[in-house]
Amino acid sequence: MEIKRFVLGPIQSNCYIVSKDQEALIIDPGFPEKVLIEYLEKNKLTPKFVYLTHGHFDHWGGLKMLKNQYPNLIACAPTKDKVWLTEGEYNRWGYEAPIDQYVDENDKIMFGGKTFNIMETPGHSNGGTILYTDTFAFTGDTLFYQTVGRTDIPFSDMRTLYFSIKRMFNELDDQLICYPGHGRETSIGHEKKHNPFVR
Repeated sequence: MEIKRFVLGPIQSNCYIVSKDQEALIIDPGFPEKVLIEYLEKNKLTPKFVYLTHGHFDHWGGLKMLKNQYPNLIACAPTKDKVWLTEGEYNRWGYEAPIDQYVDENDKIMFGGKTFNIMETPGHSNGGTILYTDTFAFTGDTLFYQTVGRTDIPFSDMRTLYFSIKRMFNELDDQLICYPGHGRETSIGHEKKHNPFVR
């Protein structure tokens, strides 16, 4: 299983393409940049799923482009972040996100012979989640390298985020590699020792 990172848009959002056996799972396509389609086509990958870790605009702006190119692609997003994904004042793209399936705690995505588990990690957004396997996790804007997600935006709360990350620390293995929504990768064990926001 291969994981390829793309840094997209003016906010430098991370998008990941996970691939195995010529199929792909796409995480957080934040901006409509053609480099994503070019990578899929060059490597002869058929995307099966898109997963949005949360509903903020810089994590799903490329979804419509991908759905137009790959009509059978199944887009999944957290139920509790619908307010950011449907038309309204919090949706900066001006159209409803083309979501096929809304998901919640304990839902799973089966891809490439692995089970991808969903854990709700509210705080940065009410519907924040991580998507994780036995060896790696996509942590969205919940947990970054030696920092955490912002809590100065609507529906965010620092105390809630703190307890979400403490839960991650308690339930996930120290060796688990974390691929965040912005910045470099890290691990659960590293953040336990070095993250100043969660002690």
